[in-house]
Amino acid sequence: MAEIVSTLDSLRPLREPPAPESLAPYLVMIVVGIVLAVLIVWLARMIRANRQRVRRAAAAELVLSRALPPPERLAAQAVLLRRLVRTTAAEEPREHGAPWLARLDQTFATSFFSQGDGRAYGDALYGRHDADIEALDRSLETLIAKVRQ
Repeated sequence: MAEIVSTLDSLRPLREPPAPESLAPYLVMIVVGIVLAVLIVWLARMIRANRQRVRRAAAAELVLSRALPPPERLAAQAVLLRRLVRTTAAEEPREHGAPWLARLDQTFATSFFSQGDGRAYGDALYGRHDADIEALDRSLETLIAKVRQ
C-alpha cells in the first residue's frame, strides 16, 4: 500500500491547457463546416432531382411508344434504351448484339437483357418480332423506375 501511495505522490498534478488567444480560428472552422454541409446537401438534392427528371422523361417516352404498332413500338423502346444508357454513361454507347445486352444489364443491374425476354433489344430487334411486346413494356416500366445514374 505504501508503494502505491509513493507512486501516486510522484505524479505531477494535472494542468489545464492554456486558454486560446482568440476564438476566430474556431469560428472560421465552424462556418466552413456549415458551408460544406449546405453544399453537400444541395448537391445531393440536385443529383436526386436529375435522376427523377431522367426517370420521368423515360417513363413518359415509354407511355408515348404504346400508341405505336408492335414493330415500331419495339424500335422506339430500343431507341429509348440507347438514350437512357447515353444519359447515364459518360460516353456514347457503341455496342451492338451481346455486348449491348450486357451493357443494358449492367446499366439496369439485371440479367433481363442477356438472359431474359430483353434479348429482343439485341440482334433479335432486326429480325422477325415474335416477342410479347406487352410483357417487354411492363418489364421496361419496372426497370426505368429503378434507373441509376
